[in-house]
Amino acid sequence: MAMSHEDMLKRARQLKKQKTITIGASPSSPPPHIEFHEETSEPDLEPLTRKFKSRGRKIVEATSQHSTSQIQLAPHILANLHKAEASSFMLMDQFTHLSTQKSLDLEQKEQSFVLSQTENSRLAAEVIELTTQVKKKDELLVDLNNQLKALEAEKQSWNLKEKNLLNSSELLKDQIGSSLNMGFQLALDQVRVLCSDADLSPADISKSVVNGELVETDD
Repeated sequence: MAMSHEDMLKRARQLKKQKTITIGASPSSPPPHIEFHEETSEPDLEPLTRKFKSRGRKIVEATSQHSTSQIQLAPHILANLHKAEASSFMLMDQFTHLSTQKSLDLEQKEQSFVLSQTENSRLAAEVIELTTQVKKKDELLVDLNNQLKALEAEKQSWNLKEKNLLNSSELLKDQIGSSLNMGFQLALDQVRVLCSDADLSPADISKSVVNGELVETDD
C-alpha cells in the first residue's frame, strides 16, 4: 500500500517526538534521516524500526542499571545522613549546653561584679568617714596640745608666783620674828626698869608660861 505525502509527514513527526521523549539517548547520535518523496511507492520501514527498538532496549537497560545502583547506594547514603543528623543534634546539644553554661557564668560574673562594686562603694564611704574622723581627731589633738602648752605656761607662771609668795612669806616670817624679838626686848627693858631686882635671865621669847612656869614651846 502506498503512503501519501501527508502520512509520511505524520510518521516523521511521531519519530521526532519519540526521540525527544527518550531518556538517556546519546545527544550526539544523529537523527534518523528520512527522505520524503512524493512517489506513491511504500518506503521500507523495517531497518528504521530495528534501529529504534535496539536504541530503546539500550535506554531501558541503562535506566534499569541506574535505578539498581541508586537502590544499592540508598542504604549507605541514608546511614550517612542519619550519622550526620545525629552528629548535628549532638553538636547542637553541646552548643546549647555551652551557651547555657556561658550565660550562667556571665550572669554569676555580673552578680559578683555588682557585689564588688557595692562593697567597694561601702568601703569607700567608710574610708571617707574614717578620714573625716581622723581629721577631726587630729584637729582635736592639735587643740589639746595648744591647751596643754597654755596650761604648762600658766603652771610655770603659778610656780613662779608660788616661789615669789614663799620668798615673801619667809621674809614676812623673818620680819615678824624680828618684830617679836624687838618687842620682847622692849618688854624686858621695861621690866628691868620697874623691877630692878628681878632676875630676867630665864626669860626667853621661845618659852610659854604654863602653870606659873616657863616651858619650852615646840615649833
